[in-house]
Amino acid sequence: MLHPSMRFSPSNVAALKKALRRQYPHIKSSHLDEAIAASFGFNSYAAMRPTLHQLSAYERLVVVADHLLMLLRLEEVGYRNLPREVLHRLLWNIEFPDERYDSAVEEIIQARRRPAAANAE
Repeated sequence: MLHPSMRFSPSNVAALKKALRRQYPHIKSSHLDEAIAASFGFNSYAAMRPTLHQLSAYERLVVVADHLLMLLRLEEVGYRNLPREVLHRLLWNIEFPDERYDSAVEEIIQARRRPAAANAE
């Protein structure tokens, strides 16, 4: 199963939390913080926070948001029977404010994906 990836930035994490709060208004804010951290592979929000805030505006760290790890953490803090398909779909449909790549990097990536011309040496 594929998981969505995003640029690891404070504004993208905030957008993720905002989308989760809209979908799950009954879940406590701190529990969503813990679930978000778990989805990125951190043991806790406290462990994720320094890494998140040490990144500068010029660094690009792309992370994968694993909805199953998020669900496991939510179950650990008392939220059972959340449909995994709904959460998975939600994570794929979030529009994040910070793009994964800037335009220069995006052009390089696109150029590498283009097939070579048949007459190229």
